[in-house]
This record gives sequence, structure tokens and C-alpha cells, in this order.
Amino acid sequence: MKLIFSIISLAVFMAASSFVFASGSIENTQNDVPAAEAEQQNETEKTAEQPKKAKPSKSKTMLKAFNKAVEERDYIAGLEIWQNAEDYINSEEENKEDISEAFSTIENTINEYLNDVQFEKVSVPPATTKGKAFKSAFSVKLVSKTGMVNPQNLKYTVTYPIIDAEGKKTTATQVLEPSEDGTIEFTSPAYQGAISSSATFKVDLPEIVYTDFENTPTIDLPYLVATNMKASGGSIAIVDFTKAGKPITSNSETSSAVLTELIKKGFTRIGNCDFVNEVVSKNDAAVQRSAVELFGKSVTYLIYGTVKYDTVEKTDAGFHVVLRAELKARHILQNKELFATTIISEATEKSEWAAINAARKKLAYTASNQVLYGM
Repeated sequence: MKLIFSIISLAVFMAASSFVFASGSIENTQNDVPAAEAEQQNETEKTAEQPKKAKPSKSKTMLKAFNKAVEERDYIAGLEIWQNAEDYINSEEENKEDISEAFSTIENTINEYLNDVQFEKVSVPPATTKGKAFKSAFSVKLVSKTGMVNPQNLKYTVTYPIIDAEGKKTTATQVLEPSEDGTIEFTSPAYQGAISSSATFKVDLPEIVYTDFENTPTIDLPYLVATNMKASGGSIAIVDFTKAGKPITSNSETSSAVLTELIKKGFTRIGNCDFVNEVVSKNDAAVQRSAVELFGKSVTYLIYGTVKYDTVEKTDAGFHVVLRAELKARHILQNKELFATTIISEATEKSEWAAINAARKKLAYTASNQVLYGM
């Protein structure tokens, strides 16, 4: 019995001892909690005593990013920062920071960039004919005067005329990249009409840049597609009016002048005719009927209209004359209008006759070009 009791007593002692070593005394356990809280409080007070770093203002952030873009000659990134700054200034956000000074700095730098670059013409293909491709490419270069801008880091656009699927004359835009020597080339698809227009090259930038900066580089190259009807056979019926506003029925000097210019441009099987009453009445259906009755199928097109005096006056420099022509071209075989145009032509000469003659020659030259590139 004594042995059993001793074993039980030893077991109880060891268990009690283990509990105390493992958890500590009751007094020590109670004192640990306030010590931890005090240490945490001290850390909080130290943190509160340290001043917080001020957040950079939006103006400084934008200016820093812009200056980095300038250093790296990243023209596009700089313009994007400018646009973000402008949008921020124009926004309706409350409590927005004053970034006008930074914005002004950015804008001035962009103006320096834009003044530093300009397009140069490299090559322009000669005029082609309706439905035929140009014999060569349109090409330009963007040149940096001081080296501030690297033109080969940029992309470009060209906008050129097209005729859409519905037959409407419109434009298309294509993004271009420069070749190794910096040349920007555009090979146009064949144009399915006649036109006197331009292929316009720009740097590929947001449209707002072209709106807000007047010195943004751009260049227009002539885009000329002549009619394919030069040898189709046609006639001209242009009615001249007197200074008093009466139609001249005996002859038309303007018709003869336009005929001469068209022959110079390679038109064949073409002459003058008289449709005075029908033309003066501005009755297109009557013009069509009379042309069919007179020509049958021997004439493909008719150029007709009126020429009147807008101004005839004596000035210190001599006589000043302004003529106004309202002209149309009509496909007689297809019974459809090809184009309609108004031409204003003026000249000043020592005599009235010389001024009228000079204004008429200018008018005839312009009209012949409109026929060549519009019919």
C-alpha cells in the first residue's frame, strides 16, 4: 500500500510541476498583457511622431512624366500627357489642383517640337486615267531641323479619295510606317472615276492635336485622275450673256475658248452646238431630248451652261471684270449628269475688252480642267 501511494503522489507532483513550467505562474501571466499593450502603444506614438511624405501634386507628376518623354524623344507619349493635362483642366472635378503652369510648359515644348519638323515632297506620280493605277508611289519625308524629333520613331497617315460600294465619292485613311531611310510611301489603288484632289500626309496623332496646334505638319500631293472619255465624242453648248443680262444667240465665245483648251488636253471628236433655249431654261430633260434628236448615238457627252457678268467696273487699276459660269456635263447615251460646277473668273486690265477676254480665258482653262478631271 505504501508503495502504491508513493507512486500516485509522485505522479501528481510531476503533473503539477509540468503545468507550472508550461504556463508560468498566475502572477507572471497577468503581468504579460499590460506589457504588450504598452509596447504597442509606444510604437503607435513613434509612428504618429514621424511626418508623412507629401504626395506629389498632379502638376509635378505630369511634368515629370512629360520631361522623361522629351528626354527619350518619345513624341507620342508627350502628346498623350498633354492631352491628359488638357482634359483634366477642362474637367468639372472639384478641388482639382492648379496645373496651369505645368500645362503651359508642356504646351510650349510641344510647339517647339512641331516647329522643328516639316514634310518634304519626294515624288508625285503623273496623272492617271479612270480605272488605271498610278505608275508610281506618292512619297514624302518628315525632316527635323535640329534633330529634336526622330521622324523614324513616328507613324504617319495618308488620306486619299475613293469611290465606295454605293458609288459615292469619299475618302479613306491608311496608317504608314517610314522605310529605313525615313521615306513614307503610299501606293494608291486604282480610282474608279475622274478627280482632281489631294493625297494628304500627316503624322499619326490624335485629331485634337491638329485642332489645337496650328503648326502640326501636313502636306498635300496632287491626286489627279483624268476621264477616260477623251476620244468618246462630245459637244459643247455654253450660252454667253450680255452685260444687260440677255442671252447671245449668234455665237458663244466661251464655248469656243473651252473647246480650244480641251483640244490642247487631248480631247478628240468634239465641237460646238447650239441649244440656246433649252440651256437658258435650265431644263435638263429638254437638253437631253434635243441632244438625242440632233446627235443620235454619235455623241457620248454634252458640256453646257451659261456665262454671265457679275461685275464690270472702272477702277484705278483699269477695268475689273468678274464672270460667273454655271456648267454641267451630261452623258447623253446614259441619260445621266456627270458633274455640275460653278466657276468664278475675274481679271483687271487697262481696257474693258482686255479684262473680259482675260477673264474668259481663265474661265475656259478652269472649265477644261474640270471636264478633264470631273467627267
